[in-house]
Amino acid sequence: MYSQPSAANYVPPSGSTAKTLILVGLIFQLIFALLFLVAFGVSALFLASVGVFPVFAVVWIAFGALGFVFLFLIWMLSYKPTSERRYEAARTPTLIFAILSLITINLIAGILYLIAYIKLGDAVREQQMPPQAYPGAAPMMAPAMPYGQPMQQPMQPMQQPMQPMAPQAPPAAAAVMCPKCGKPATFVPQYNRYYCYTDQQYV
Repeated sequence: MYSQPSAANYVPPSGSTAKTLILVGLIFQLIFALLFLVAFGVSALFLASVGVFPVFAVVWIAFGALGFVFLFLIWMLSYKPTSERRYEAARTPTLIFAILSLITINLIAGILYLIAYIKLGDAVREQQMPPQAYPGAAPMMAPAMPYGQPMQQPMQPMQQPMQPMAPQAPPAAAAVMCPKCGKPATFVPQYNRYYCYTDQQYV
C-alpha cells in the first residue's frame, strides 16, 4: 500500500496555477523584449545611420535592454519564490510586475501576472488550512502490512462491541512547542498529534 503525501510536500492547486501563469508571462515578456531589441532596434539603427531620427534608435534599444532586466527581476522575485512555495513573498513583486507590464503596453503578460497575483493569495490561504482539510495531506499513522505476510495471531471474536474512543487532548498546561520555530503547536484530535502550522509539519 502506498503512503499518502505529507503536509510539508503539499502544493496548493492555486500555487501550481500561479507558477504556470508567471512562467507563461515570462515567455511573453521575452518575446516582447526581443521584439523591441531586434525588430525595432535594428530598424531604428538603420534609420539612424542615414540620419533619420537618431534618438529613436537609442530609445528602442533601451526598451529592449530594459526588458531583459525586467525578465531577470520577475524570475528572481516572483517565479522562484512561487516555485519554492513562498507565495506570500511572491505576491507583492507579482503585482508590481503586472502594473509595469500594463503600463509598458505588454498587455498579455500584465494580465497573466495580475491573475497570478490573485492565485497567490488563494495559495496563501490554502497553505494555512489544517492538515485534515485537504485530502492526502496528513501522513499515515501506521505502515501497512506487506502483501502476503500472514497475521501473527488469529482474531478473537468480540464479546461486546467496542465503543470508539475519541482521543483526548493533553491538559492545557502541557503545552508543546515546535522544536524548529519555537511556536506553540496545535493538537489535532483526528490524528492525536501536535501540528505546527508555521512549519507545516507534525512535531
